[in-house]
Amino acid sequence: MQKIQNRDYYTFRCKYCGFECRKKLIPGSGVSLTKKGSYGDATPPTETFADEMYEAETISFDSTPYLEDSANLFQSKHFSDGMTIRVETDSGTNDGDYTISDRGVTRGKILVDESLTAESAATSGAVTISRVIYKPTEAGNACPFCHSLNS
Repeated sequence: MQKIQNRDYYTFRCKYCGFECRKKLIPGSGVSLTKKGSYGDATPPTETFADEMYEAETISFDSTPYLEDSANLFQSKHFSDGMTIRVETDSGTNDGDYTISDRGVTRGKILVDESLTAESAATSGAVTISRVIYKPTEAGNACPFCHSLNS
C-alpha cells in the first residue's frame, strides 16, 4: 500500500495567480502535471482567436454603452456575463473587443464595460459578434489558470 503524503508534496502554488498546480501525480487522480520553469520576468502573450456566435443586420449601438438587437436573440445565442466578445461591423465604427458587464445580457441588449459610438442598425450594416477565446502559447508548460510560464 502506497503512503499518501501531505498535499504540499504533490502540489505547488503559481507565484502569479496562486492557482494550485500539480508537481507529482496524486494517487487516484487523473489530473495532469504542471511543469515548473523560469522563463524570465514576463509571461508571453496568449494566442487569441474568435468563435463566431451571431451575425445580423438588426444590431445597433447606444453610447450608454449597449448593443441592441431588434430581433431579440442575444440570450438565445448564449452570450453571458464576463465574456469577451469581438464585434465587426460593415461600417467599422464600433469594431473591437468588449467585455460583457455583470447582468449585462437580456433578450435585446448587451451591456459592455467599454464605451461605444451611437450607431443605427442601418448604418452599422451586417454585424458579426464572436466570442474571444485565449489559448496559452505553450500548453503543458504553463499554469492552467493564468497561463504564466513562471509558476
